[in-house]
Amino acid sequence: MKVCIVIPIYSDVISSFEQVAMDQCFRILGSHPIYFVLPKGLENFISKHPYVIRGQAKYRTFDDQFFTDIMAYNRLMKYTGFYQSFVSYDFMLIHQLDAFVFKDELLYWCKQGYDTIGAPLFEGHTDASAQSGMVSQGNGGFCLRNVLKCYDIVTKFKKLQYTRTFEDANRPFYINFYRYIKHQLVFTYSGYPYQPIINEDLFWAEVIPDNFPDFKVPRPTEALKFSFEVNPEILYQLNNEQLPFGCHAWWKYNLNFWLPHINNFGYDIKVG
Repeated sequence: MKVCIVIPIYSDVISSFEQVAMDQCFRILGSHPIYFVLPKGLENFISKHPYVIRGQAKYRTFDDQFFTDIMAYNRLMKYTGFYQSFVSYDFMLIHQLDAFVFKDELLYWCKQGYDTIGAPLFEGHTDASAQSGMVSQGNGGFCLRNVLKCYDIVTKFKKLQYTRTFEDANRPFYINFYRYIKHQLVFTYSGYPYQPIINEDLFWAEVIPDNFPDFKVPRPTEALKFSFEVNPEILYQLNNEQLPFGCHAWWKYNLNFWLPHINNFGYDIKVG
């Protein structure tokens, strides 16, 4: 089974937290192939990066338009060329620089038979509260994907239906409609640039399983063993106070929860 790690890079300025995340990825997963994915405009920067010079990482470049903002990155994650460039691998672990990996369970999760897996998603998504329920899985910031399965899907012309949404009663109706497809909507998907208006993690976590029954995703109660994002302290309790394989957005969602676990690896991160 062949698997690689993909680290998206958007800028030639890496923050101190991002550097910790990067170093931890190479420390824990360095025995696997690791690729930086970045805009063509940053090729000169990445070609001189220490991890590349030392042969610990390779890189793949894509058009700059895929890295201009969040919506552009969402297009990259649904772009045929992205998955095609990695079809020599069975799986890819997408490791954003706001993720953190705790142990090397990469091959274990590849063997579980899922086509995508990421941290549980809560009702309200990024605005979830401690009382919000888990509704699915698939956060894209630290996720494992079946490369060929994803490639096959994004090359097909398919009518997709999406009826459930992460709603926010405080947003105007048109915002909910634009961002989350509030009412039942049937739309045509044929790959970049003709794509549904929806974040890529929800696209792979909910839209695709709803329309491709053979696209296998885990239950949220299984996904929490893979990764945490929102409500990490709640997921930690649900996971019998065990850390997952990795996590996403650790400095955004309850940094005080994560600091002791991260500093256990010898880092000296302080806040305040």
